[in-house]
Amino acid sequence: MLLYHVAGAILLFRYIFRDPKVDVRLLALGAIVPNLLDKPLGTVLWPGYFGADRLFGHSLLFPTAIMVVALLVTRRGRRRRGIMAVAIGAMLHLLLDGMWTSTSTFLWPLFGVAFEAGRPDYWSNLGEILTPTAIAQEVAGLAYLVYLYRTLGLSDIETRRAVLTTGRLPV
Repeated sequence: MLLYHVAGAILLFRYIFRDPKVDVRLLALGAIVPNLLDKPLGTVLWPGYFGADRLFGHSLLFPTAIMVVALLVTRRGRRRRGIMAVAIGAMLHLLLDGMWTSTSTFLWPLFGVAFEAGRPDYWSNLGEILTPTAIAQEVAGLAYLVYLYRTLGLSDIETRRAVLTTGRLPV
């Protein structure tokens, strides 16, 4: 689910942190990174080995490691804020997925290195995965992105260009 995670991360970030300096491009990247990492690993490359579609990227260790690396290798400024935006986006992805309900994956590797069984045949069973709830989440994500587009004046080409080049939404 793409729109649900991107829109949900932006909505939650804007509501919780209220930081106008955040690069929403990096926040959105962070919101989809867990799926970009885990789906190919667990369903395409090694489905027989992992047997799941939620792996390392869906663990609390993943965004925490990104944050620790950001704090250790960067100084205050734009680069650190950018890396932290990716980490916060990944953390919000875990929240939106309700990963705390899958403790063996969420708290990996505290309870062992095996992941909770998932859907290794993810791509062949997309019809089963696209439930009414999943479709409603995607529609809600699209609705929020359309709302942002209209209320922030992104129909203006200069405003849109500014967002695409700086990553900052208009206040």
